Amino acid sequence: MEPTEARGRGARRHFQPQLPPPQPAAITPALQQACDVLQGVPPDVVVINDPQRATASARVLAAARDQFVPRGSRLLVATGSHRFPPAAQAAFERPLRDLGFHAIAWHDARATDLVALGGWRTHPWLAAARAVLAIGSVEPHYFAGFTGAHKTLTIGCAAHADIERNHAGAMSPACRPCQPATSPVHQGVLAMLHTLEHGRRLAALNLFQVGDDIFAAAGGTPQAALDALVPPVRATYLRPLAQPADVVIARVSGPLACSFYQAEKGIKNNEAAVRAGGALILAADCPQGLGQDAFFHLLKEAPDHRSALAVVESRGYRLGDHKAVRLRYLTDPACRNVHLYLVSPGLTTADARIAGAAKADSIEDALRRAGVDENSALVCDVDDAGNTCLAVSAP
Repeated sequence: MEPTEARGRGARRHFQPQLPPPQPAAITPALQQACDVLQGVPPDVVVINDPQRATASARVLAAARDQFVPRGSRLLVATGSHRFPPAAQAAFERPLRDLGFHAIAWHDARATDLVALGGWRTHPWLAAARAVLAIGSVEPHYFAGFTGAHKTLTIGCAAHADIERNHAGAMSPACRPCQPATSPVHQGVLAMLHTLEHGRRLAALNLFQVGDDIFAAAGGTPQAALDALVPPVRATYLRPLAQPADVVIARVSGPLACSFYQAEKGIKNNEAAVRAGGALILAADCPQGLGQDAFFHLLKEAPDHRSALAVVESRGYRLGDHKAVRLRYLTDPACRNVHLYLVSPGLTTADARIAGAAKADSIEDALRRAGVDENSALVCDVDDAGNTCLAVSAP
């Protein structure tokens, strides 16, 4: 990755994804690559992402139906720790029902019949399978490096306690988007995947997609299918910066902007690009407020990084704690001392205060309140910050 020249301070710089041309026909050769891994053995279980990740699983399965997914295979929806009401499940299953699967199941991370596999527990269908096809999508992930079928097969099908144990690693500052090699979360996923590989054939097909457009696809082993898509995904979403910014404006829209808990992904993707003592402005509507009760209560209970760590250490890690702990590390004057401003009509002044931020009426208002002189400051304006990641290339 070559550093983008700073072009001097004083000119606001804009960043957005650089999407390649769509390749709708990419699914067919990727399916053949996955088929080669299975060596002609049809999968007895196909694993797909749940509705929270926009993966075109139905398109892949429709293309695979005549190729190597026979009638009688079972379809497992990998939900991780998510839960969905019956109506949402039925709507998601509707386009899948005509594909000839013998049965469809939704993983339940709290189910009592999960099967021990090495150091973790998984869905009984997956544990009993001898040939598995997983369909995933590759995107930047702020604490696992990248999403993909490797996570669908592991975190997506694991017990709640195992997911918590893995995600506790997300409190480490070594976790950054597009950097799986330094992430303890990713290393934990690979360890889970290694135990799953014993005694069964695992094939994966990953998509690189935005909305309905497919930009690339790759099949093979879970690791090969990930490695093949990392370069185009990095080229699209990872925007290099030659020096830390004085201010980063992170714009988040769409489903991720529903609450601060979700929109905060725009902060995590770009916080490392802000200099210590700088400012970060999050622009997201957040109509559902702060979101997730546990996240809200930890922020309310722990006003600084030291106290947030103390709470987690005393009662044990819970899913989502890493967001609060790392947010406190970002804004705590004793740590990075980054000044956070929220341009969010769905959040109150009190909400912003709990988050360790100040509420602003507009981006211009936030810049004014931060005392930023755009004639001399390096201000980076990031569109689609829930996916776009700034990375400082210089030491």
